[in-house]
Amino acid sequence: MPDLAHDYKSDDNIDNEEDLTKISTSNLSFRSINSSPTPSLSNSRIFSPIVLHASLPKDLPDLSLETLCVETRPDSPIIPHQNKPISLELLSASSSSNDIVDDFEKPHSNRNTIVNHSLRVPMDDKNFNKEIQDRLNSYEVQHQIRASISTAPNDIILMIIGSIAAIGSGVCFPMMFFIYQKALNSFVSYSHMNSNSTYTNSSECIFLSWIAWSSWMIAAERQVRCIRFALFRNILRQEIGWFDVHNSGALSNRLIVDLDKIKDGMSDKVPDFITLVSRTLGSLVYSFIVGWKLSLVFLSISPLVILTFNLTVKMIVKYTVKEVQAFASASSIAQEVLQNIRTVTAFHGQKKEEERFANSLIESKRIGIKKGIYVGICQGLNTIFNFSSFAVTVWYGPYLVRTECSNYSPGTVFVVLVACMSATLYTSHFIPHIQNFAEATGSGTYVFDIIARKTKIDAFSDEGDQPKTITGDIEFKNIHFTYPARDEISVLNNLSLKIPSGKTVALVGPSGCGKSTIVQLIQRFYDPDDGRVLLDGKDIRTLNVAWLRSHIGIVSQEPALFYGTIEDNIRLGKPDATDDEVETAAKMANAHDFIMALPQKYKTTSGDKLSGGQKQRIAIARALISNPKILLLDEATSALDNTSERIVQDALDKAKHDRTTIVIAHRLSTIQNADLIIVLEYGQVIEKGNHNELMSRKGLYYQLVTTHNRQETEDDEDDEDDEEDNNYMEKLLTPQVLANRRVSKQSIASSGEFDKYDDNISEISDHLSKKKKFFHVPFLYKISKLNIPELHWILLGTIASLILGATQPIFGLTLSKMFGAFAESDLNKQKYLVLISAIIHFCIGIGGGIAQFLTSVGFAKSGEELTMRMRKMTFSAMLRQEISYFDYESNSTGALITRLSKDASALKGLTGVRIGIIFQAISAVITALIISFLSSWKLTLVVSCFSPLIIFTNKFQGQKQRKTTELTDETSFIEQGGQYATQAIENIRTVVALHQENHFINFYENAFNQEFKQEMYRLHLSAISIAISQSIIYFLHCTCFGYGIKLIENGEIKYEQMYRTFAVMSLAMMTVGRSLAMVSDYSKAKTAALRIMKLHERQSKIDPNDESGIILKNVIGNIEFCGVHFRYPSRITLPILKKFSLKCLTNSTTALVGPSGGGKSTTIALLQRFYDPLEGKILLDGNDIKILNIRWLRSLIGLVQQEPVLFNLSIRDNIAYGDNSREMTQNDIEDAARIANIHELIISLPQGYETLCGAKGNQLSGGQKQR
Repeated sequence: MPDLAHDYKSDDNIDNEEDLTKISTSNLSFRSINSSPTPSLSNSRIFSPIVLHASLPKDLPDLSLETLCVETRPDSPIIPHQNKPISLELLSASSSSNDIVDDFEKPHSNRNTIVNHSLRVPMDDKNFNKEIQDRLNSYEVQHQIRASISTAPNDIILMIIGSIAAIGSGVCFPMMFFIYQKALNSFVSYSHMNSNSTYTNSSECIFLSWIAWSSWMIAAERQVRCIRFALFRNILRQEIGWFDVHNSGALSNRLIVDLDKIKDGMSDKVPDFITLVSRTLGSLVYSFIVGWKLSLVFLSISPLVILTFNLTVKMIVKYTVKEVQAFASASSIAQEVLQNIRTVTAFHGQKKEEERFANSLIESKRIGIKKGIYVGICQGLNTIFNFSSFAVTVWYGPYLVRTECSNYSPGTVFVVLVACMSATLYTSHFIPHIQNFAEATGSGTYVFDIIARKTKIDAFSDEGDQPKTITGDIEFKNIHFTYPARDEISVLNNLSLKIPSGKTVALVGPSGCGKSTIVQLIQRFYDPDDGRVLLDGKDIRTLNVAWLRSHIGIVSQEPALFYGTIEDNIRLGKPDATDDEVETAAKMANAHDFIMALPQKYKTTSGDKLSGGQKQRIAIARALISNPKILLLDEATSALDNTSERIVQDALDKAKHDRTTIVIAHRLSTIQNADLIIVLEYGQVIEKGNHNELMSRKGLYYQLVTTHNRQETEDDEDDEDDEEDNNYMEKLLTPQVLANRRVSKQSIASSGEFDKYDDNISEISDHLSKKKKFFHVPFLYKISKLNIPELHWILLGTIASLILGATQPIFGLTLSKMFGAFAESDLNKQKYLVLISAIIHFCIGIGGGIAQFLTSVGFAKSGEELTMRMRKMTFSAMLRQEISYFDYESNSTGALITRLSKDASALKGLTGVRIGIIFQAISAVITALIISFLSSWKLTLVVSCFSPLIIFTNKFQGQKQRKTTELTDETSFIEQGGQYATQAIENIRTVVALHQENHFINFYENAFNQEFKQEMYRLHLSAISIAISQSIIYFLHCTCFGYGIKLIENGEIKYEQMYRTFAVMSLAMMTVGRSLAMVSDYSKAKTAALRIMKLHERQSKIDPNDESGIILKNVIGNIEFCGVHFRYPSRITLPILKKFSLKCLTNSTTALVGPSGGGKSTTIALLQRFYDPLEGKILLDGNDIKILNIRWLRSLIGLVQQEPVLFNLSIRDNIAYGDNSREMTQNDIEDAARIANIHELIISLPQGYETLCGAKGNQLSGGQKQR
């Protein structure tokens, strides 16, 4: 909460409490805030210094209505009242999160008009802050935040204009009833018919519909963009402890699926819903004006209709929220697997991960089916009750004509029936929109919870001291700490230590003793549970968080580089650094030489394309460029080979001068020269001193050094034997060859042409040549083939939908026949015909209700099964691709997750209630045409002339949607934004440590701003096509009446035939109009399904599921590389391995050494068949590994990577992941843990082997993860 201190001044005009109460807040102009005094505090005044902007860059949670209630006291100092109005202007939705609101930039600013306001303020009130905080956390305040957080004046204006236009468009419909009534009451001549009035209404309706749809769609785009920016900003704003308990995959899902659902609930569905409501209300109002008695009879059953409608809404909302929750967990699993695809491939875990993903989808499917059943029951009852109303009205209407002929004519009865029927039909059209609104509400609940959450450690806040100078003395005083995600385990216990400025302090101790925790507490990733962390004698909680982190350089154990060039990554440590400073930092980190050898030098894209050692050196350069006063090295050289480590260690030793340096090292020999060595165990300081002092004590440090020295001695002997060879190799290898190092984590950002990769080009050509043939196959047929297991459910839903669709034209037929009864002179016969007609209407309702239920159940079951199957298909197709597929930037984790989430979500347009509506429209059109042709073929042909227009608008919307989604086949702006978001969330610790949240926010917002510009053009075209489709019914009525009267004049048809054609075609058109509202959903679903099929049909070059290949009975273990040539596709002009030959004999250890970038990890990747060599062979016991069964081959290989990867599973499951070919027993797992020296630690945990490792193993220390 911002500091709202005021400059207190005396005021002679206000000297007592009575005068103070005269100060009115009426001059405070709040656009979205109710500034009335709080009833519970009668002597209080409320003012709200708040700027409601979804992407406000400062104090976003304080966006949550800074309503201050200040008790007035006679003895309080007085502040003069300037009587100056405050206008809280909402920023335009076109603004980005870096926009600054001048008048409220800082509460202390002279420009802040709040400061110039006066009221009596109590001083030194202990309950003051608590009272304010309680009020801020109240439900009313939080509700107001959510209601207004993304609202801007321009958007409000658009929404108002769009709503008014939608209401006007809806009101046009009941205006036609007047014409119908006049026409039926008298057989007037064609010349007396004012057919032009209907045409005029049609033109106005087109214009109003275009205004309504374009206004709401533009406003929705702007609103969702603001919400998107606010969500991403506040995600990055949260403290690290929050990320420990929130899965990164679920957070990414919020940014993709949830925001898409919010957009669907705010875009074209809103004007359509408003139009339906206005048509419904307008029809009911007109029916009451014309015949209130008959209207009341019709509405007599309305309580039952309202009850079932409310139940439908509740069921949709309830189960939609549950469905959103269920799929979020599945999405997080998919993201975790795709992030670690090389580990999954190395251990052949594809089948296991597919099963895990499929199991996580079961709950979502179950909820979807249950929702379909309940909604079907409610809608079925609703249909029965509606037709029951028709039956009663049909029976009572003729009675009123006979008894009150002065007030009720056949035309009156007809108009009342048609108006009430239209109202009922449009009410049934609410359901799909309510489902969209429910999904948007369910998604919005979680989105706005995150937006409104106030972080515990706010790096965006201006609060806190920012000393001009920093010495670098660090002290821990009686620190107790537990991680939020594992609060049952104490990590630091009453820890006290001092780290003097300008000294190098090394932290050593067993894995899990709290070394990395200390480093994180210094960066204020967490706050201690008890005790204080002091910097230069000041509690770091009193310091500005951004200022603190700007004076700390960090190189972590697992370096993270981001999308962009090497230069960009180094400059993240100091955004305003010059090119010379970048090069100087790279030289200090021993990275300059290999960078200059790259084709594009410092402009070379980074990320996964570099080796671990190269990435580590770039991370070191990034840490050194800002010349930090405090340097934290958490296993900073763990990824370097011996030669590089020595060089980088020398650079780090030089960089330590005049800095407070804290070192955590895996090699104790590198910290022997530290000024102070602190030995930790169980979160406490056991020993401290320099190397010689600790060795002389022969305590824990002595034991650790002795253990490490044994391995160091062996390594040194190997290094001495190979030192001459290494030096000779370094001289031979040119810098260009050294630059060619590519590990298995290759990220292909560019595509070139090389003869060895002609198969890539031919694959694309083959796909293009087959594309035309592919699209000739009926799309729904291809989808239905995937739904064959649910064929009986599809048939059930289809037949029921066809029956339900036919009920409307049949209803129109019986309605027209009923009006023929008015011409019957025999009163008894007329009563009989009316009674029969009422019974038929009731029977139609029973049949329609049953059909409605069966439609909902059938398509819910088949639709959810299809959606789950295609989600599994997409995920499975991704997992079986070769590793080089994931190296392309367009197939990065962020892009694939975006595709998986969006495509799976879009598939809803092909399933459930939507596909049922399409079949209903087909049935309605066919039935209506048959009845109409039998009644008057001429009039039917004329009316059918509008079908090309309907088809055109439908096709236009579909093509527009396909063009929109075709852009995502490459890396679209949406996927670019998804990549930035995914990478920032995945590597949140690095982002926070560098205090570069705004860097990623800017990239994220720029990507979606570009997408926004493209979308604006498409929205207008879409709005025009929708407007035409909405207005076709008016043209149809105009034509039907105009030409129908002419046919009556010529004696070709009777008036009953004209009205039969009119009623049947009108009802069919209403059903068609309902299906047209689903065109955009259907087009999205079709494009998503085609993309899924395209991925599924793609042939993997190295298919992990391929069961072919030889399985050797006896494996000796001799490995041989014979003249291997290899290049990575993105650097096809630079060789990685050239005529590489090597023999690795069984029962012997082969060490691959050499400068970073020499091809060591590439050799391992080739052995695992992540890639195949361009030339040469790799032999296992004399057999080319290409002819061996790939699953069997990989099961022979155990892999420990330099960056350990653990999944969000239990420790037991993570250990068992090493052998996915069989079910591992508990004894097998414990034996493996004992060999890795981790068993005792595991059983000491509260849940033992069932302890969850957390996302990326973040609940374990680096050493624990490695073991």
